Parts: sequence; C-alpha cells; structure tokens
Amino acid sequence: MITLSENSQVGLYTVSHLIKQSTYNGTYKVKGQNGTAYFMKFFQVSAVPEKQLLDGEVMEIVYSRKISHGNVISYVTDGIITIQGEEYRYLVTEFFHGTLLSEILEGGKTLPYEDTLKIMEGVLSGLDYLHSKDLYHNDITPRNILLEDLGQNVVIPRIIDMGHLCPASGGTPPYSVDDLNVRYVAPEMLSGMNDAKSDVFSAAAVMYTMLTGNAPWTADIADDELFYDKKKKIRNARREPLDTAPLMKAIPDLEVRKALWEALALNPDSRLSLDEFMGRLFPDRMSGDRKESPKTDSQQKDERTEVKVEIKKAQGGGFADVAGMEALKAELTNRVIWVLRDKEKAAKYRLSPPNGMILYGPPGCGKTFFAQKFAEETGFNFVLVNGSDLGSIYVHGTQGKIAELFKQAEKTAPTILCFDEFDSFVPSRSSSAAEHRSEEVNEFLGQLNNCSQRGIFVIGTTNRIDLIDPAVLRKGRMDLHVEIPAPDARTRSLIFDIHLRNRPLAEDVNTGELAELTENYAAADIAFIVNEAAMMAALADVDISQSHLINSIKSNTSSLAPKETRTKIGF
Repeated sequence: MITLSENSQVGLYTVSHLIKQSTYNGTYKVKGQNGTAYFMKFFQVSAVPEKQLLDGEVMEIVYSRKISHGNVISYVTDGIITIQGEEYRYLVTEFFHGTLLSEILEGGKTLPYEDTLKIMEGVLSGLDYLHSKDLYHNDITPRNILLEDLGQNVVIPRIIDMGHLCPASGGTPPYSVDDLNVRYVAPEMLSGMNDAKSDVFSAAAVMYTMLTGNAPWTADIADDELFYDKKKKIRNARREPLDTAPLMKAIPDLEVRKALWEALALNPDSRLSLDEFMGRLFPDRMSGDRKESPKTDSQQKDERTEVKVEIKKAQGGGFADVAGMEALKAELTNRVIWVLRDKEKAAKYRLSPPNGMILYGPPGCGKTFFAQKFAEETGFNFVLVNGSDLGSIYVHGTQGKIAELFKQAEKTAPTILCFDEFDSFVPSRSSSAAEHRSEEVNEFLGQLNNCSQRGIFVIGTTNRIDLIDPAVLRKGRMDLHVEIPAPDARTRSLIFDIHLRNRPLAEDVNTGELAELTENYAAADIAFIVNEAAMMAALADVDISQSHLINSIKSNTSSLAPKETRTKIGF
C-alpha cells in the first residue's frame, strides 16, 4: 500500500496529511479546489479482501453513496486513479473539526447523565438512519463517534468510519472482525454473525462507558494481543453478571437503567431493538396527544414523515419576468445556472455545482418571486416549502419530514427546493428560542451537505439572515449569499410597467415620475399602489391616470424602514 505524500493530487483534491493506514487503505485529510477540508479514504483495489468487493467496487464506497445525515459522516464523491499501473479507488467524505469521544473518556473519565443522553440521541438517530437505508454500521465505539463543536455549547455527535458497513441482511458479515474492539462487539459478532441488534449492543456499551468510565464486562486486554486471545478474554468476562452498581449512581431514572440493561443482553433474542431502545431512552419524543391515542408503528412513521408538497416543473418566463436586477441575473446565469444545466461541460472543467443559495433582504422585495423565476430559468422541477408543510404536532416529527422532502426531491431530480422564511426552518441553535429545534437543524445540515450530488439545489429566502444557524451558511451547504435589495429607480419604473400592463391607462401616466416618488418602496408596495389606483379608476369608470397613481402613493407609505435607519445584512 503506497502512502500519499503531502500536496499529492487525487482527482480534484490535494492531500494535506495522512491520518491512519492499514494494509489496503489509508485515510487522509485533503482539501478541495475551494480550500474546503474533507476526509479521503484511499484503497489499493488489488489488496482489498475479495469479500469486501461488490461487482469490482469497494463495498464501503458503494454503500457510502447512500449516506447523507446530520449524525453520520456523509458521502461527497468517489473516483478511480491509476498509479504505476495499479488501480486505486478513493472515497471522499465530509470533514468535521471535533474531538473523538474516546479522547474525552481517556483515563476512565465519565460524562454527566444529561450530556450522555444528548450524545446517545444523536448516535441512535444516526444508526436509525443507517438501518432505514438497510445498512448496519457494525463498529460503534467511542473511537468512531466524533463530537463536532459548533460553539455556543452546541455539540453534534457524528458516527464516522464506515469500514465495516454492510447490507442489513444479517448472517455472516462480509469482512473480517479481527480488527474490531471486542469490548464493544456484540457476542453474536464474535461468532461471525450479526443483525440489527448488534449495533444496539455496541451503542449501549458506549453509553455504559460514558457513564461509568469503563466498558461493560471489562477485561485486561492489551491492544497488541492476538484477536483470538482478546475474544477469549471478553467471553470469559461476559460469563459474569454485568456490574450495574455504577449505574445506580450515574442514572437517576429507573426506566433508563432497565433499558440500558436490556440493550446489553448477551442473547440478541432478549435484547431491545433499536426502536425500543430509542423509545425507552427518549419517551418524551411524542407529545401528550400522541400518547393518548396510540397507533401502530407504521401509522406513527407515516404521520411523522408525510410531506404535503407537490414537486413539478417550473414553467414561466424566467428572468424575463423580473424587473431590473440585470447585473444579478447575468451573474447567476453565468456562474450558476449553466453549471447546473450543462453537466458535461461542468465535468470537463471540473466545476462542482453549488448546493444552494440564500436570497436575503428587506420584506416585500420579491425574494420568493425571484427564486421561482430562477427555477423557471433552469427548467428544473420546483417546489416552494412553507413552515406549515413540514410542521409537526409531534416532538421531533419535523426531522422525518425534512428527510422525506429531500428524498422526494432526489427522486424528481433535478429539483429546486425553495424554503420561504428560511430562518424559521434553521434558527441558530445558540438562541433560547431554538433550544428544542437542534435535531431538526441537524437534519437540515446533513441533507444540505453536497445535495447537489443528488441533483438538488436549495434556495432559502429570508428577511433576517442573522437569525440563521451559522453552520447552515458555511461553504459546502448554502454556498451563495445573494442580496435582493429594495428596488432602485429604474427597477421601480419597470415594476410599475409590469403591474400596469393590460390595464386601461390614460395618456399622462409616467412611470419614471412614479419611480422617483417611490424611493425605498418595496415591489409589494408598488403592486398594492397600482391595484388601489386601478380600484379608484374603476369606481369612477375612467382610465387609470397619473393622478390616481400619485394619490395612491401619497396614501400608502413604504412598508420598509426609513432608508437611513435600515441596517444592511450581508456578507
């Protein structure tokens, strides 16, 4: 297995440094063309064990392509490269700045009960997502849980290292178990078998370690021992009853103690399922109404994930219907739209399409209208999503609806998802108002990561970009931040033209003069002014005159704050 050197070029990525290496793969930190950091796993195909290949492809790469979730390290891209006649394959995933859980627990350190539950909620959510994709992780340990610190006391647990990922068929796993940490491996896996409950056992073992400072059924095992000896020692240790005394002090809730005990059952037939374990640890996931009217698991899942939006092809005049903003329309056409539409040319020049765009600015200035016209210009499918489309009466129910919406968008790709008042979907998790929304924001983060690879382009419109969670605004998620300002004089004149079109007009109508009289008026204000003037003319049964319009302007002040007191928000 060769070792890539610093500044080596692999596809569009430049190697920064080696993180770890095995007999057939190496893990590196790399940088993309825009300087963004990623993880890259680099495989020597000829050295990969045969049972870890699928139709000639490395199994880890094949299954990683399915992954995109806020609590699981997500797929970015993969490729093939030949070096000195030898074929290598590479897998690029997200890079997170954080601390491994194993580092925090070094030396027998423990975590507070509440912190442990928060980490477990993220880990189990990630596992639940993998299992929904018919995948087992098989290697949940403190070393494979990374805690990303987003600041303001916000930490997101991420499941990393997909080296033992396999299809959820049960039976004999398609990889060697000899490199697994036996302290966290379910008993059936030591016998060469696995199923969905194997991940439950490992997650429960991690929880036990966080609370007590030791893995359950500790044994004196050295890292450099032969796997056979490690397996023998842990099996002997597990012949003794699990020591639950440390849990009495660490876990105040009796039901949670019992749930952890049952999740660590050595016999998988007696072990809790993932759904049962999550339900026992987090019974308040459902509202009181939900508890009063019990339903089947399938009914619960359907109600939590049903999304009432229609995705259909955007049809209309595109940018031709947008008054003014010529420079902005030209820039988006030249820098974004053609990259989205002409995949072959973009690939030829190694240009990555952006994931999304924030349209921000004062209310009433046409951000949502502009988003729709942008979609028409691309010719893609389009859906406008309001908060009520994803709202849920269930605690955390919105998270499933977000995932389902992106799933629908991927099926109808290429698709533009436009979230109106985006700040209400992804509020900053550091604010007290959003303290119960972190899981939904995490789901958005996971879905936004490299969604362009799935044929999805996201637009968010907002009057308050400062209220959006900073992690959403980072490059690799919402790449473009575009201000839609209050219309200038020329644009206001064009807006008057558009709204006066096909109405009976007197010869004295002068939209240039009207534009001068409506400085700092929003597009919505002008539409209202024209409509009110038309109403006055209709009541008098005469053509719309300049005086009608001027009188309407005088009786309707701008909906925007005075220009001298407005604060411009942007980057």
